[in-house]
Amino acid sequence: MTRYPRKDPDARTGSNLRGQPLLAHRQATLARDTQQHQRLAKTQHQASRKLFTKADVRRAGEIRAKVNQEWREASVAARGDSLRIDALKVAARKKLERMLARDLPNYRQWKTLQRAQLREHQKLATSTQAAHRFDDIAVNWGDLVALDSTAQVFVPPYTSFDVHTTCTGDFIVFDESFAKPEIGHLVNNIIYDQDEHTSFSDGLWGLLPIENASNMVSCGVAFTTPSPGRLRVGAELQNFYNKVMDSVTDNFGFSFADIGFTLSLFIAVVRGTQVTFMNTDLLSNGIVSHGVDLSYAQSDLDNSVPYSISATTDQRFNANESVLVLAGSEVLIGTRLDDMHAKVNAVLWWKLNKLVIDMAPDIFT
Repeated sequence: MTRYPRKDPDARTGSNLRGQPLLAHRQATLARDTQQHQRLAKTQHQASRKLFTKADVRRAGEIRAKVNQEWREASVAARGDSLRIDALKVAARKKLERMLARDLPNYRQWKTLQRAQLREHQKLATSTQAAHRFDDIAVNWGDLVALDSTAQVFVPPYTSFDVHTTCTGDFIVFDESFAKPEIGHLVNNIIYDQDEHTSFSDGLWGLLPIENASNMVSCGVAFTTPSPGRLRVGAELQNFYNKVMDSVTDNFGFSFADIGFTLSLFIAVVRGTQVTFMNTDLLSNGIVSHGVDLSYAQSDLDNSVPYSISATTDQRFNANESVLVLAGSEVLIGTRLDDMHAKVNAVLWWKLNKLVIDMAPDIFT
């Protein structure tokens, strides 16, 4: 029987890294990504704004209020029949679309533009995610392959830990993430809940909020470089439990949702305030909806054998430098919503079996 990860008196939250450099690194990365999407949205807003007058916006609001009221009244009359209520909601959404297309001259043109804008945001999300991914990292399903005999092997207890969550909005409504560095356990456990009620003018004109969130848990050790060169790090992590569920529901408007999540393993090398972040994605997925209620539960990660990752830093270190080396798990969430309610529930429980650290000698050609 699979156990669910729960906090106990040994669970650690926060960070014992001076200045919380991993938190600062992730906050800066999310801020840059959000700014890029906002710049794109501003350009799209200029194109959308030309399609509708203030009278169009008022008429759209009247239609939405009428259809929503009819659906609510019919739902009460259904007396708790959930299948009937779902069918009524689908019918109401279709009626809303028909009435908007009939009364707003440029509505179909706007729908075409909205889909084109979605593709542009998805391209941007793909490119930014690729830019942050550390390409020169190996991931294997199985035990960590041994490095050179000069490598130092570290097993629990670990001396360093970092647990942090960052979000561009106030949408992390539950966070029971923790680390247990004494035994190497790492738990991501968050609920992201964004209930977006976008004004009709903002929806029509493309002024949609762009939000990002990240939850990272890691532990590791202090390491003194024995010789000059680049750091070569391997980490073996065993998964005990994992489940990610996400959903979107319609709030009746110019409804649209684009949500995505990524599960990653990473190695981080901290050199003062500088962070070398080396990550690899295990799973990326999400939901796109134009007003349809949808839900998704990801396929479980296999936990019969460990996952092993290994990477070599691009940076060169001098002999006798003191650095921190950590390995861990991240859940990354991104959303763009218009009159829809998005939820992501992510729980992952790992054990960092061991860290293996060595120096990769410089190669001169």
